Amino acid sequence: MAKPKHPGGRPTSYRPEFCRRIVELMSEGRSLEGCAALIGVHPDTLWQWQKVRPEFSEAVRAGRAGSTTYYENRLIDVANGAPGNAAAIMWALRNRSRAASGWHHDSQKVEHSGPDGAPVAMEATADPGRWLDIRQMSLEDREALKGILFRAKVAAQSQAKIGRCEE
Repeated sequence: MAKPKHPGGRPTSYRPEFCRRIVELMSEGRSLEGCAALIGVHPDTLWQWQKVRPEFSEAVRAGRAGSTTYYENRLIDVANGAPGNAAAIMWALRNRSRAASGWHHDSQKVEHSGPDGAPVAMEATADPGRWLDIRQMSLEDREALKGILFRAKVAAQSQAKIGRCEE
């Protein structure tokens, strides 16, 4: 009788007790990534286990709920006078709940338009006498310009990094 063919790859380090441990650790406020180090595996391994082991995926969902409860309780305690940093707790709570749906960082989308929603009128000039004098701009317009320039700088830095990676 022929011996069954080995499926290949390294044997998994998964153990069923990891389900209980993940729930415990996350219920202390830890992220899934933080739990990986504590149980001795790479974070990618935990993501893979969620895909192939329904019981582990369920444990992670329970752990996320426990983590949210942990931070909600901490925030309630601080609101009632206990020591702590409410802003840090709110940040953790906000990001913890977002992590459950794919971890999206806080971001805002800002669009600028001209009168009646038309495109912003742009005029290019090299005449130094016609340069923009920000001292004559309203505070609101200066803040809008500052945001545009900041986003342009970040985009240019990102493009430069991509260019270096492709070399």
